[in-house]
Order: sequence, then structure tokens, then C-alpha cells
Amino acid sequence: MHSTLKVLSRVAGMSLVLSACSLLQQPAAPQTGVRPARPVQAQPQPDSKQDLLFREASRLAGKVKSGELSRVAAADQLNVYRLRLIGANLVDDNSFAMYRYLAVERDAGRLTQEESQARMEMRLREWLRRWPKLQPKPPAPVFTNFLLKLYGLPALG
Repeated sequence: MHSTLKVLSRVAGMSLVLSACSLLQQPAAPQTGVRPARPVQAQPQPDSKQDLLFREASRLAGKVKSGELSRVAAADQLNVYRLRLIGANLVDDNSFAMYRYLAVERDAGRLTQEESQARMEMRLREWLRRWPKLQPKPPAPVFTNFLLKLYGLPALG
């Protein structure tokens, strides 16, 4: 979980940088001499389920870092949130089971951060290999795609 926290903090920083870059790349508004009577406000885009999951994971990571929660307690809370947000499916349930197992092992001091990260990445790569042949495919493996993004791997199709 600690390694995931480190990855989460990196991804959080990168997402802020990427968000700022995308704002800079937007075309300038056409310049006319007429000012609108009322400023035009863009409708905010609703957060994707993956964004919501990332936000909750980041919140929980802060609690682990401050010592308020153990890795396992944070994983369990993230799972409750995941199930409420997305529901259960074979792929996400399996990915979460490994995620929680690694949190238990890290809290017990039986795995290092690097070992934990390597095992989670191995599980994610296993899903990348299995996904094309999986039938039936779950409609939205959001949790697994969230982890794949954290590890810099492609999303499941």
C-alpha cells in the first residue's frame, strides 16, 4: 500500500501538471469589442468513476501517511467505496484481492515497497494478457483500470 501511496502522489502531481497544460493549449476566445452582459460559464464535466476512485484513494493515502489508518484499513475503506461506486465484477474483485493481500503483507512487514509493487504489477500484467480472451467481459473494470493507470500500463479494452 505504501508503494501505491507513492505512486498515487506521483500521479496526483502529474495530473495537476497535465491539467494545467491542457488549459494552456486551449484556443483563445475570439476578441470582439462587445462584452457579454453576463459571463459565460462552462458547464463542469462530471468526474469519471476512475477520477472519483482516484480522489478517494488519495484521501485515504493521506490518512495512511499521517498514521491515522493502516494500509489494510485504507484498502478496506477503498473497497467499500469501490463496491458502492462500481459494484463487483470478476476482474476488479481479483485485482482488489491482490491489492488487499499486499496491504496485509506490507503492514506485517513481510514485503518491502518494491516487492509489493512488483507483485501488483505482475497481477495487472496478467489481466492485460487474459483480457482479450475473457468471456464474458465485465462492463467496466474501473478499479483495475485505475491501478493500470497508476502503474503506467494501458487500460483494459
